[in-house]
Amino acid sequence: MDREVLDVVDELFRRRLQVPELDPDTPLADYGLDSVRSIDLIVEMESLFEVQMSDSQAASMRTLRDVVNQVTASMTVRVGSGIGQP
Repeated sequence: MDREVLDVVDELFRRRLQVPELDPDTPLADYGLDSVRSIDLIVEMESLFEVQMSDSQAASMRTLRDVVNQVTASMTVRVGSGIGQP
């Protein structure tokens, strides 16, 4: 798990869900994440990390670990495809 991505995502989710701490393997729904907050968080992550996630990718993110892994994978695809390269 990418530590830098984890730090940013963890802070974002803790702030939005108003919880002091998140376990990377606990379902985010257990912290009160609903579909509306989920969409807002995905849009914010896409902007922060300059990535795009499909609906199926977003739906597969159930835990903080899932989110970090998906963001990291999306960043790798972006870099590998030459997007953002001079």
